[in-house]
Amino acid sequence: MDNSSIKQNIRKTRESRKLTQGETALRLGMSLSSYRDFEKGETAVVNYNLQKVADLFEISTEELVLGYRPAQLSGPALEDVRKDYTSRISVLEKRIEDLEKLVSSHAETIRTKDEIISMLRKKLGEVE
Repeated sequence: MDNSSIKQNIRKTRESRKLTQGETALRLGMSLSSYRDFEKGETAVVNYNLQKVADLFEISTEELVLGYRPAQLSGPALEDVRKDYTSRISVLEKRIEDLEKLVSSHAETIRTKDEIISMLRKKLGEVE
């Protein structure tokens, strides 16, 4: 979502609420020129300002950014998604645990081989 789409959504929402730029600026505690720059996209939309505008219009920031109300999952569908992701997370956590053990094992093998190499170098030094 680019800044121009967001500014269009802000303007459309303000107009649908029958608010002028001046009224909106006043309610947001901004100067009219600051609000105009904000709505024109000349001032970057930051989370703080976006949340203030969404609160003023009594909508979510998602709705303000997207230009429509996103579908809300609830009930059985949401529980199915939660169970699926919980299951996937458990599998991934087990895989991470297994990989950590493998890394530890390889690190021990490397230490052992380093010790052997060191001992062999010392022996070669004694023989020469």
